Amino acid sequence: MPSAYQPTLEQQFQWPWQGVDFSPAYVCYLLYMFVISSYVLNIGQAVMGIALLAITFGTRERWKFPVPMFFLTAFFLVVALTFKTTQYRSYTNQPLIDFFKVVLITFVGVTVLDTRARVRFFMVFYLASFALFPVRGGIFNWFIYRAATQGRVAWNHLFENPNDYAALMLFPMGLCLATLLAEKSKLMRQAALLGTLAIPMLILMTQSRGAIIALGFAVVTYVLIQNKGRGRSLMGIAAIAVVVGLFAPSAVWDRLTSLKSATESGNLNTANDSRSAEQRFEIWKVAWKVHQAFPLTGVGWAGYPNAHFDYARLTGIATLARGARDAHNTYLSLLGETGWIGFSLWGGLIASIVAGAIRTMRRLRRYSAVHAEQLKMLLLALLAFGVAGMFGTFGGVSFSYVHLAALMAMTAVSQRDVEAYERPRARPRARSTDMTTAIDRGERRG
Repeated sequence: MPSAYQPTLEQQFQWPWQGVDFSPAYVCYLLYMFVISSYVLNIGQAVMGIALLAITFGTRERWKFPVPMFFLTAFFLVVALTFKTTQYRSYTNQPLIDFFKVVLITFVGVTVLDTRARVRFFMVFYLASFALFPVRGGIFNWFIYRAATQGRVAWNHLFENPNDYAALMLFPMGLCLATLLAEKSKLMRQAALLGTLAIPMLILMTQSRGAIIALGFAVVTYVLIQNKGRGRSLMGIAAIAVVVGLFAPSAVWDRLTSLKSATESGNLNTANDSRSAEQRFEIWKVAWKVHQAFPLTGVGWAGYPNAHFDYARLTGIATLARGARDAHNTYLSLLGETGWIGFSLWGGLIASIVAGAIRTMRRLRRYSAVHAEQLKMLLLALLAFGVAGMFGTFGGVSFSYVHLAALMAMTAVSQRDVEAYERPRARPRARSTDMTTAIDRGERRG
């Protein structure tokens, strides 16, 4: 029975850095997370180069190729082969080089996040980096500097667009919930709870309808799939909603109400949003026309804005959609740039990750309900991010693949936990060490 099994890692070690093997590659991966979250140091390429060398020539890690990474590799090959095949191709090779770096970073993440202790510390470190920079920056911009974009909170760099800023908060939200569920330290739980309150508040302050819809969709999904403790979950969600709602500006509700009225009437012109909803709908129409013109392989990676410039001038498209614009939709953008071939491979990447995580979560629930719930939180965060992807373009953003790498890593370590739990009972169990740590040590000796 589950009661006979060993204590969890969080029960053994109070602090997340305890029991962690800090190899050079792992440390470099953490530094890269800090760099892309903070923009403080321009050492991202350097640390990832060191990580690649450490994994390739070192003895602490071995390259890992789970099934989803074959889909990602195939997707990149399609991107590379079709990059210069149409008149709408990108003017430089930099977009292809940048995405190649993202693929390598994903491989590094899957490789170095190979123990539960490492995954645990990564989650806490990533949340700390996000709290100190994007989250703090948004809070300071709103409450101290009064610096907002048309009354909408954001930060800078990749986070300077309120819609992108809100969408990129969804993965940290999932990590906060996962940390809150598993950690035993009072300080750690309080920090995670603070993040659980602050992030939804910031999402509302961005007034990003896509991110708000995505967050609400994930919450509703969680309630519907919750088997036990649904009443307690509803009470917790209601408490968070009340606290967050107290800080939400009235403009948020006005913006959502106007969109609801416009949707019900069927006339997006009536939405009080400077015609933002109407423009987005027209842009989607252009994106679909681009896809129809290049259905198999698309116009080439990063070539969509060039194609949009031409196709936006076709009959039946409103003038407010004209220009070299982004598709404002991850899925239409991928269809337009990589066609059905590339989109199918990218969809296979997501589907294989989600299927593996759900399968492992169901098996793990028998032995470690807390860690199974952690997997569920990351899956729900991915679901929310996927919904937000209907309103923004994130197919080439590094944070998207950091999320996928973390979910693959947590699935892999959970799978090893399940296999250890299901081994014959003849196995010696006298030592009260964490199951995952024991497995990891055995792997390293091998």
